[in-house]
Amino acid sequence: MSITDLSSVLAPVENARGLPNEHYVDDATFEREKRDVLFANWSAVAFAKDVPNAGDVMPLDFVGQPLLLVRDRDGDVHVYENICRHRGMILVEEPGNIGNGVIRCAYHSWCYSQKGDLVTTPHVGGPGQNTHANINRK
Repeated sequence: MSITDLSSVLAPVENARGLPNEHYVDDATFEREKRDVLFANWSAVAFAKDVPNAGDVMPLDFVGQPLLLVRDRDGDVHVYENICRHRGMILVEEPGNIGNGVIRCAYHSWCYSQKGDLVTTPHVGGPGQNTHANINRK
């Protein structure tokens, strides 16, 4: 049986068998499953109670993908990639509270609002130039 042949899993319960062993031990199969199942659909990664207060941030890992759980000042909960789009640095290392502030990258101080918007790009166009035509903040 190939790893993509799941007919034995889908058979009537009295004849059904488990997944092929590769689904438990093969790295390439796991990468395909992450892409096709976990990353292509909604996944529960945390609870809203994990960030109970406005400004709370909590980094987490979802099968190797760094994520950031944030409760914004309006009380809404968001999950973002926990990496700066500029140089890929992790934005938040430890759970904490940023109050009414922004999520700031320690590398070049690019800042993101608690709603996920890129709000500042210091010196991106050169010294003292905080905008550039090739940088779309959206």
